[in-house]
Amino acid sequence: MKKFEINPEIKIFRFLTILGISVLAWIFLKPVPGLSEKALHMLIIFVASMVGIMLEVCHPVAFLLITMLVANLTGTIEVKESFSGFSNIVPWLLFLVLSLTTAITKTTLGMRLAYIFMRFFGKGITGLSYSIIMTEFFVAPILPSNTARAASVGYPLVTSLAKYISSKIKGVSEQAIGGYLTLLYSSSNAVCSGIFLTAMISNAIIIEAMQDVGIQTTWLSWFKYAIVPGALILAIIPFIVRIFCHPKTTELGNIQEQAQRNYNELGALTSDEKFIIATFMLMLLMWIFAEIIHVPVLVTTLLGVCVFYVRDSISMKTILSNNGAFSSVIMLAILISYVNCLSSFGAIQWFTSIVSNLISGCSVKISFVILSVIYFLTHYFFTGEGSRIIALYMTFLGIGISLGIDKVTVAMTFALFSAMSSVLTNYSGPVAIMMFSSGYVPSKKWFSCGIVTAVAILAMCISVAFVRI
Repeated sequence: MKKFEINPEIKIFRFLTILGISVLAWIFLKPVPGLSEKALHMLIIFVASMVGIMLEVCHPVAFLLITMLVANLTGTIEVKESFSGFSNIVPWLLFLVLSLTTAITKTTLGMRLAYIFMRFFGKGITGLSYSIIMTEFFVAPILPSNTARAASVGYPLVTSLAKYISSKIKGVSEQAIGGYLTLLYSSSNAVCSGIFLTAMISNAIIIEAMQDVGIQTTWLSWFKYAIVPGALILAIIPFIVRIFCHPKTTELGNIQEQAQRNYNELGALTSDEKFIIATFMLMLLMWIFAEIIHVPVLVTTLLGVCVFYVRDSISMKTILSNNGAFSSVIMLAILISYVNCLSSFGAIQWFTSIVSNLISGCSVKISFVILSVIYFLTHYFFTGEGSRIIALYMTFLGIGISLGIDKVTVAMTFALFSAMSSVLTNYSGPVAIMMFSSGYVPSKKWFSCGIVTAVAILAMCISVAFVRI
C-alpha cells in the first residue's frame, strides 16, 4: 500500500500559513455595521484565495477548488452560488479567444510587420525602437492575447535582435541592448493592451463590469478614449527606457539589410496564412462595428473558431487539448462566482462606502487622482491582469461613481490602468515574466524603470480624464 504523501506541487508552509491566518480571522473577526457575518466569511475566503494565487501555493485552479470546498462545507455559499460564474459569458469568451490564438500564432504576420518597419526605420536605435512599438501596435488588435503576442513576436524578436546587434556593432554588449529592447517591448505590450479592446483577453471582464453600471462600450468608443493617452505614452517610452538602459549606440550598421534578408527568408505567405489573416481582419471589422451589424463579440469569436475548424486551420484535438485555456476558464469562472457572492452579500457595497467616506471631503478631481493612483499601484500585489480586475475593478468603479465622478471617465481610465499597470514589475503577468526570463534586465532596474513609466502613464491618462470630468 502506497504511503500517504503530500503532493509535492503544494508549497506546504505557504498553505498552512494562509490556512492559519484565515482560521484566526474566522474566529476573532466579528461583523461590523454594514457587513454581515456571511459577507465577512466570504471576504475571508476571497482574500485567502487571492493571496494563495499570488503566492503560488499550488496550481491556481486546485487552490480555488479547495477554497470553494471550504466555502460550501462552512455553509458560506450554496452549490448553485459556487458555480454561478460558469453561466457568465466572459470565461467562455476567454476560451474561444485562446483557441483562436493558436491559429494566428501559426502565421508569420507579426515578424513580417517587424521586418517591414525595420527596413524603413531601423537605421538607428530610435528608429528600431519605434519599429518594435509599431509592430506591437498593429498586431495587438487582431491577436487578442498579450501573452501570445509576446511569445510569437516580442520574445523571439528581442532576443534575436540583441544577439545580432551585439555581434555586429563594436562595444555594444548583448546584455545592454537586450535589456533596452526587453523593457521597450514589455512596456509597449502593456500600453497597447490598454489601447485596444481586443488586445487583451481580460478586457472582456471590464466590458461586463461596465454593462452592470449601465455603460455600453464598443470597440470604437474604447479606442477613441484610449488612443490619445496611449499614443503619447508610446511616443515617450523609448526615452524613458533609455534612462535606465544604455545601448551605447545610435547607428545600427546594416540592420536594415539584415531585416530585408530575414523578410525574404520567410518566403511568400502560404495559402493557409493568407486565409487566417484575412479571417482575422474580417473579425476585427465585425468587432469594431458590432453595434451596427448587431453581432455580439462572443458570436464573432465563435464564428472565427468554427471557420478555422472547418478550414482545418485548427483541429478539435488542439482546441480540446489546450490545458491552459480550460484552466483559465475554470479559474475565471470561480473568481466571478466569488465576486457575485461578495456583491449579493453586501461586502463590496460595504467596502465602497468606507473608501467613499474616507475621501468624500475632497474635490471630485482630487478624489479621482487618489483612486487612480491606488488602483494603479495595487498591481504590485498581483501576478496577472485578470485576477486584479476581478478583485478590484468593479469595486473601484463603484467608489468613483459614488463620489460623483463621470462614470464613463472613471470606467475607461481604470480600464486603461488595468492593462498599463503591468509595466510596474517583472512579475505583473505572463508577458513580464516571459520577457524577464531572457535574463537581460535585473529586477532592480525593472522596478526603477517601471515606476518612472507608471508616473508618465498616470500623468497622461489623468490629464486626459480631467478634460472630461
